[in-house]
Amino acid sequence: MMLGGAGFGTSAKMYYDTTLQEAFARGLKAHPNDLPITLKQTFMLGRYLQSEYNGTFYSKSQNLGRELCKAYDKILEDYDVLLMPTIPKKAPIFPPANPSLEEYLEKAWESTPNTCPFNVTGHPALSINAGFSDGLPVGMMIVGRKFDEATVLNVAYAYENIRDVKE
Repeated sequence: MMLGGAGFGTSAKMYYDTTLQEAFARGLKAHPNDLPITLKQTFMLGRYLQSEYNGTFYSKSQNLGRELCKAYDKILEDYDVLLMPTIPKKAPIFPPANPSLEEYLEKAWESTPNTCPFNVTGHPALSINAGFSDGLPVGMMIVGRKFDEATVLNVAYAYENIRDVKE
């Protein structure tokens, strides 16, 4: 769980910057209420699932994540990048000032279905402005092969040089 490792997780195969981890842990202890409500919700749900289900759902998600990764790897054998909408619908209008907690969380999470898979698979993904529709931005996500961030960045740069983003 990400917050269980002071922002660094607990089982990723990566370099762990212990000085930064200690500083982040101090900040979490000193200012927990400064965290976004969506992060607090994620943290509480993760703690609940770990406590009540002993990591079973985490394990299942990791197993499914490997299958998802294989599926994207297979597609990317034939293509340099994948282009897809950043969010699965037209850009939402922000809720009015002081929305209810339910409305706030609904708006916060409704835009994540296309981006979350790459948090699991590790494929580099980048969202750029592809233009506008009725005055609202349209995001284009560029997804590449693992460890090929350079191609993703080059495609984004090339598109930014040819796009017309007038409203």
